[in-house]
Amino acid sequence: MIEVKNLGKKFKNFWALKNLNFKLEDGEVLGVVGKNGCGKTTLLKLIAGILKPSSGKVITNLKVISYIPEKPILIPELSLEDNLKYFASLRKISKERIYEEIKYFELQVHMKKKTQELSKGLQQRLSMIIALLPDPDIILMDEPTSGLDAESKKLIVNRIRKLRESNKTVLYVTHDDEEIEKVCNKVLILDEGELMFFGSVEDFWKKYERYIYVILEGNNEPLLVKIEELKNLRNVMHVRSVGIREFLSGGVNLEINGKANFIKTHGD
Repeated sequence: MIEVKNLGKKFKNFWALKNLNFKLEDGEVLGVVGKNGCGKTTLLKLIAGILKPSSGKVITNLKVISYIPEKPILIPELSLEDNLKYFASLRKISKERIYEEIKYFELQVHMKKKTQELSKGLQQRLSMIIALLPDPDIILMDEPTSGLDAESKKLIVNRIRKLRESNKTVLYVTHDDEEIEKVCNKVLILDEGELMFFGSVEDFWKKYERYIYVILEGNNEPLLVKIEELKNLRNVMHVRSVGIREFLSGGVNLEINGKANFIKTHGD
C-alpha cells in the first residue's frame, strides 16, 4: 500500500508538485502520465525517498522499494556479469535468483560484454534485473521502455505484468498509451504539478469523452469524431484512437469540409 497525503515539492520558488492525494493498494500498477516537466519524475523520487517533500507525506507499509530511472545507472568499466555480481553482493542474492532473471531477460550471450558496449535495450534489461533482484514490494519505473527496441520493450512490459500478478505495487511513468492499456489498472495524470485525474483507465474515458481519428475512402486526411459516431460513418478505411497524452495536449484538429477546426478535449 502507498498513500500520498497533501504531497508537494518546491524547488526555490517553483512548486514542481502541489497537494497530491491518492492511494494505491498492493498489486496495483499505476501509469503516471503527463507532459514533460509536469512532475512525474519528482513524484517517483519522493516515493523512493531520494527527495524530501516540502509538504505532506508518503505512507507505505512495504519495506523494499526499487527505483529504475530512465537512464540506467551501471558501472561502465565492468561486464554485465560483474555488474550483476556486485549489485547482488550488496543484498546477498543467491546465484539461482540471479540466473532466473538473466534467463527471463535473455542476457546469457551478453554476460562478458562491458555495459558501455551494450545497446540501450540491453542496458535497460540489466537495470531491470538489478532492481528486481531483492524482490522489492514497490517498483518505481521512469519511462523504462522509452526508445527501446521491440524485443526489449516486450520483455519489460511482460515482466511488469508478472509483477502485478505477484501482488507487487508498480508506479510506471510512460508516454505510451498502449502500455497503459496493457499493464496498468490505474492511471494518474499530472498537469503542471497538480493532480488532474486518478482512477482506472476506464473511468478516465468515462469522464473525458473518447475521440477517435478515422480515414474515409477517397480522403487521406484524418477526421476526428466521437467514438459513438463511428457507426454513422460509411467507407471507413482506418481507425486510430486518440491517446491519453494526445487527448491531454489541450486540443486536437478536426477536419470538416476541408477546413481545420480546433476542438478542446478536456471536457470543459
